Amino acid sequence: MKNPTLSYLLATIASVATVLLPICALAAPQILFESDFQSGTIFKFTAEGTKTTFASGLSGPVGLAFDASGNLFEADENSGTIFKFTPTGTKIEFTSGLDVPTALAFDSLGNLFEASGNEGRIFVFTPGGTPESIFASGLSGPAGLAFQSAMLPPAPPAQLLNISARLKVLTGDNVLIGGFIITGSDNKQVLLRALGSTLGQFGVSGVLADPTLELYDGSGAVIESNDNWGSAPNAAAISASGFAPPNSRESAILRTLAPGSYTVVVRGKNATTGVALVEAYDLSPGANASLSNSSARGFVDINDDVMIGGFITGEGNCRVIVRALGPTLAQFGVPNVLADPMLELYDANGTLIASNDNTPSPLHFSEIRASGFAPPNGAEPAIIITRQAGNITAIVRGKNNTTGNALLEVYTLPL
Repeated sequence: MKNPTLSYLLATIASVATVLLPICALAAPQILFESDFQSGTIFKFTAEGTKTTFASGLSGPVGLAFDASGNLFEADENSGTIFKFTPTGTKIEFTSGLDVPTALAFDSLGNLFEASGNEGRIFVFTPGGTPESIFASGLSGPAGLAFQSAMLPPAPPAQLLNISARLKVLTGDNVLIGGFIITGSDNKQVLLRALGSTLGQFGVSGVLADPTLELYDGSGAVIESNDNWGSAPNAAAISASGFAPPNSRESAILRTLAPGSYTVVVRGKNATTGVALVEAYDLSPGANASLSNSSARGFVDINDDVMIGGFITGEGNCRVIVRALGPTLAQFGVPNVLADPMLELYDANGTLIASNDNTPSPLHFSEIRASGFAPPNGAEPAIIITRQAGNITAIVRGKNNTTGNALLEVYTLPL
């Protein structure tokens, strides 16, 4: 899906790269474990090659895999069981009743993948042993599993350098509300701006002719406001930043902020309404601080008046969770919430790369749940995605063209 709004968001996000270097540790001497099918034994080899018996009396041990806690899991082919061995050798039944388990592998979230030789399937188990889903089927005797990233050095993480949201600004509770969080130990220079008339140059109709901008701190106190960026006390610095709004009636705030949470509100002057874009630019990407979360709340209408958010990451991989909340907002006194939001993510070319409506597949939900940011309501969608540096656009719609207030959020996650 390409439209003037989407193209505008992608074109107006600035690209300023930053690299955070990974911290490496010296590796301990490795120990090798080997499953001996015929003797029913697991042997342990030291780094020098000394062989000892780790476990015996098994029935056709084949696949082996370690979890993050150092427990060894063994696929017992003849008994159809997966056993768990603690680092001291204590044997525990993890799950049973399997049809010829042949191979095991753990993902980064602790889910155990098991290849079933007879069924030609790969199953996924939670850390507690509950099968979550069939990951793959129609295979012909799967006999080995391995995650590609298992032996690769971690890619340098990235941070959010620009965040934006476009919405139809109404009045009362239906204005455009954005938020962001600064984490780290340093202060960060941020430029905020609210655009209205400029959007008309890109085919957006019904623009907000005269947007005003307010910045609040975590306590809810107004720390700065602006109507017409040229009237700001530091208008010269705003102009020098390269991000001054193109139209004199559009607003901007240039501020150095301490770590914490902040809220921006875009309204129409004299209670006017129309489509507006709010943006936050990181002007000090080298500081020991980063934009780790962004959000936008407002009224989601139909057609061109859906909610559109954008963000750009610096150089390196960035893992984020994007979610859209509707029903949950009612718990906080927000009226007329969007009952069933839908979420779509697009790359810089306008190509759809992910979408979600309601609860994702069991495997993906496990990852979302482990992140700590799973939506509270089952009708609310979420997507976790890892991408290299570049632009991502998120669109929130109401299912079946329904309307209402919604919240779009982006959280950065560890790689």
